[in-house]
Amino acid sequence: MSPSQAALLDNLLKILPYAADEEAGNCGISMSEIRERLARLQDPVPQDRQIRRAMENVDSIGFHGATRDRRWYRTIARSQFSIQNMNVNMAMAMCALREVAERYLPAVVLDDLAATFEAASAYLARHRPHVDGGDAANWSRKTLRIDSTHPMVLPRVEPEVYRQVTHALYYGRKLGFRNTPFGEKQPSPRAYEMTPLGMVDRAGVLYMVAWGPRKPGRRFLFRMDRLSEVRLLDEPADLDPGFDLREYAVKEEALNFYPEDEICLVLRAHEPMLADGKPRRHPLREFWLAADQTIEEAENGFVLHARVRPSVMLWQLLHGHASSIEILSPPAARARFAREAQALARAYLPTDA
Repeated sequence: MSPSQAALLDNLLKILPYAADEEAGNCGISMSEIRERLARLQDPVPQDRQIRRAMENVDSIGFHGATRDRRWYRTIARSQFSIQNMNVNMAMAMCALREVAERYLPAVVLDDLAATFEAASAYLARHRPHVDGGDAANWSRKTLRIDSTHPMVLPRVEPEVYRQVTHALYYGRKLGFRNTPFGEKQPSPRAYEMTPLGMVDRAGVLYMVAWGPRKPGRRFLFRMDRLSEVRLLDEPADLDPGFDLREYAVKEEALNFYPEDEICLVLRAHEPMLADGKPRRHPLREFWLAADQTIEEAENGFVLHARVRPSVMLWQLLHGHASSIEILSPPAARARFAREAQALARAYLPTDA
């Protein structure tokens, strides 16, 4: 496919209306409407024959009517996918993909793969008596992914919410939804209409990153288990060309929540002697706060220097080690820990009569 053909197809997928029900005869737009919308995105606009040929070769574009009166639309329909020559390694890979796919693939792709996942499981079951087949079938019992680092029950995302969010991301559409704020039991009255930019699985909790043209440059995080009344809109997404999901999550640390300006954190970690005469090694020796952090050995422990961005997640991590660390610098961070230590003391220490 040439660059011009790719650009045409990309623009067509942006402008064609989405048809949830292909049986409805009133969906779609005419060729004249297509040309009118294309003219806003590219110049020159190709001839009708070229546009028609581009749309006819795409599984997710359909039409109603005869040649001159056709009305074109976008659909989730896709050609049937299957693996013709299944073998042990492919079946094993499909079974492994099945374990994580529901958090990383669009629902429409999962629909296509459902039969393949079942075929892979059946293939391994049939070949279990064979040496290679038995090893592959037993592999799933030898690996495990634990979503959260904390012992808690993770919130569940409704399948239809996941389906609508991934449809919007996959097909470049806006999304309508309501959100239940933290601590509330009912959705807020506000009805959102925004463009999803990405989806992030953070320790087993799914988040949607979205934005709207009314506040350009601002991105918003929504926990997907708090979304309701989610629906795919018949409007193309508002593009955010400057957005990069990995940079947003890793460099900007947005999913560490309320990141602040970088500071130089200095703390002392205590490593008391155990009964066997060896020091208790502190976890911060191995789980670093920054790639360029330094450690200075000290009596009964060490002093750690790291450039970090204060955030909700950083404070939670450090509080988990509060009894074995002492914040030395900066003063504001030390004062914060002092206030919280005093609050703990008031809660747990007996008061004078």
